[in-house]
Amino acid sequence: MRFPRPIDSTLHGVTDYSVGAMLMTVFPRLAGVSGTRSAKQIRRAGAFHATYSTLTDYPLGIVKALPYKAHLALDAAGALALAATPFATGQFKKGRGQWLPHVALAFFELSSLAMSDPTGNGDYHGDVEAIRRANRLDPHRAIYGGGRAVHPEKVPAVSG
Repeated sequence: MRFPRPIDSTLHGVTDYSVGAMLMTVFPRLAGVSGTRSAKQIRRAGAFHATYSTLTDYPLGIVKALPYKAHLALDAAGALALAATPFATGQFKKGRGQWLPHVALAFFELSSLAMSDPTGNGDYHGDVEAIRRANRLDPHRAIYGGGRAVHPEKVPAVSG
């Protein structure tokens, strides 16, 4: 059985831009490192991440010059580099607050990568057509007209 990878390239792109923007703006303040060297490093990491996301060949990329798998490799390398930065620069000596945000961000990034499908398709096990049919129903009638809003169909067994 393999680990499910539900994040497709579109959702990965949404995460890229959201996290990149958050790192450049509010994250240093939320992590309690505003005005420090750590904050500058985190902001630079966010800017770099958002920049190469715009160059990635995925649905939310603008230039589409960087292959999606290369983008994922940059994500992994960037996460490891960000986690190592406070230790390589000696900032860790100033206390946990100067290295923990870096390591937490790296853990988040690596977790996101573990759930991202490198093919870009995502590993969905839902019946997309059943959801589309249900979304076309009149909500008022589906709720108050009796019966089920979505009728279960035979769902094929998921092989692992």
